[in-house]
Amino acid sequence: MHSSARGFSLVEVAMALGIAVFCLVPLFALLPMGLTSNQASLEQTMAGNIAGAIVADLRCAQPLVAGTSPRFGFSVPALSGTMTIASTPQTLYLAANGIVIGAVGSGPVVTGTAVPRYRATVGFAPPSTGRTATAVRLLITWPALADSNPNQWPVNYTGSYEADTTLDRN
Repeated sequence: MHSSARGFSLVEVAMALGIAVFCLVPLFALLPMGLTSNQASLEQTMAGNIAGAIVADLRCAQPLVAGTSPRFGFSVPALSGTMTIASTPQTLYLAANGIVIGAVGSGPVVTGTAVPRYRATVGFAPPSTGRTATAVRLLITWPALADSNPNQWPVNYTGSYEADTTLDRN
């Protein structure tokens, strides 16, 4: 009686490994792109949350005369002010978790682990006369330290989130 051993031949094992490698290599190649996309999504979400908090803060502080917003300290111009969006932005620096680092108008503060990740730049265009709304431009950029001048609109950044709104101050 002849007994034959059952098992896989070397050729079958080699082909199975070749097919597995052929399928897994493209998946591993997509991993860095997925991680980059995930990071960009997280940054966009955080920037949107920061923008929402700033807009809520500005809507909370709508004096008919000049004043500052209660949470972040942005200076809201008077209705007859001459402040324009292009010439006098106000800048605030925030950490990666959204915590404010420094005060409005000051440069970035880097101390220990408190490194600014986001830069929030706000500009107002109050109406010169009449009962119309005050236009507000809000630009969140990252990394925060890409542009070091807090008195100008940023031009150097990797990512950005922009929101335009109006304040009804009548």
